[in-house]
Amino acid sequence: MSDIRYREKGSLTIEAALVIPVFMFAVFMVLSVINLMRFHVNLQEAVHQEASLTAMTAYEKWDADEDVLRRAIIGKVRGSGEGFKYVRDGESGIGLGMSRLNDREIIEINAGYRALLPYDMLGLFDKCFSARCLMHTYTGYEKGLHVVSGEENGEEYVFVTETGTVYHRDRECTYLRLSIRQVGRDMLGELRNDAGHKYYPCEKCGSRVGNTVYITKDGTCYHGSLDCSGLKRTVSCIPLSEVGGRGPCSRCGRRH
Repeated sequence: MSDIRYREKGSLTIEAALVIPVFMFAVFMVLSVINLMRFHVNLQEAVHQEASLTAMTAYEKWDADEDVLRRAIIGKVRGSGEGFKYVRDGESGIGLGMSRLNDREIIEINAGYRALLPYDMLGLFDKCFSARCLMHTYTGYEKGLHVVSGEENGEEYVFVTETGTVYHRDRECTYLRLSIRQVGRDMLGELRNDAGHKYYPCEKCGSRVGNTVYITKDGTCYHGSLDCSGLKRTVSCIPLSEVGGRGPCSRCGRRH
């Protein structure tokens, strides 16, 4: 009877010696995959933020610099507390080679990398991944930049906004083309717009500002979010005969 007990204990010991390492390996593998997913989410968020900022400023500088964007994305990921140990070659393994940055209407940032998991002995995750964001530039033109202004079929076409009280003959008018700048909130006391006026909090988003705010050259408000409607212009191209009670813009409304 005692021999049987000893044999049972011995078999349990052998089974435990075989199962526990496999179980621990599976646990570490799952944790590695979770960390890889967390890194990818942070990378995707950084790509989205940079795509949004690039789209906002595309009307001013539409040919984005790949190296500048790459450094900004890496800096945001690093600032989130995530390292690059799950990326082959670390930070230098992040590439934007598949991005589209020289289109005036479309911004596509594609941050690619090859995963490197410490416990992936079978190479299940030794693959290329990418965090991608495709965004239309904030040009303010409802029908795109390829809409032709001027005279068509004998009638002149002009540009108007949804809430504006004037029409514009030049789609690049500074009233339509906002010049957005990102600044520190502590600098607002010293900054002035082109007319020499101070900046005041936006009625829509001014109560939710952080350490970074957004201003324009012609505006008098500072904004806490790029998504604020005060930083957007929905511009339509319509015949001059349909402007209604709108008057000509003081800057571009006169005929040359």
